[in-house]
Amino acid sequence: MKRVLGVFVAMMSINLAMGQVIIEEGEKPSVFDRMYFGGGFGASFGDITSVYVSPVVGYMITRSLSAGVGITYQYYSDSRFDYQTNTYGGKLFARQNLSLLKLPLFLYAEYETLNFEVYEPRPPDDYVLTRDWIPSLFFGGGFFQPFGRRGGFSITAMYNVIYDEARSPYNSPWVFRVGFTL
Repeated sequence: MKRVLGVFVAMMSINLAMGQVIIEEGEKPSVFDRMYFGGGFGASFGDITSVYVSPVVGYMITRSLSAGVGITYQYYSDSRFDYQTNTYGGKLFARQNLSLLKLPLFLYAEYETLNFEVYEPRPPDDYVLTRDWIPSLFFGGGFFQPFGRRGGFSITAMYNVIYDEARSPYNSPWVFRVGFTL
């Protein structure tokens, strides 16, 4: 069951950041120009149905530093086992753009907490399904290739430094994301 929960929480999704503008040196953008909206979404249907949405809002504090918040919701059902559940939570994130060797690299940090069903061991050989808030603290980085003033492609690799194999919604402490900015 843990594997099933991990797969549906970490399923492939499309991540979008809407309206993020590249701030040029010396430019004084408005508050609205410093904000960006987006997030991720995904869906699969069949014996296993999963619908995932994760909107975010961010703010460019400086030309290279941004921070934001987001929420996550996922519905999951497996008709083969007559099972369905909901997962929900929130996140805070920060991103520092780097200019190393003229490559568009960035550092990334995210605190996320998700509420979902976990199996709690009960002696001697029994388990009880309960809901709990499970935190994750990711650190990592990535590559962002811009196209135009408000578009681009990103790849992010993150490591969960407080990963708990028995309770995490993820199958591994490593999480990878691919995204498009429009």
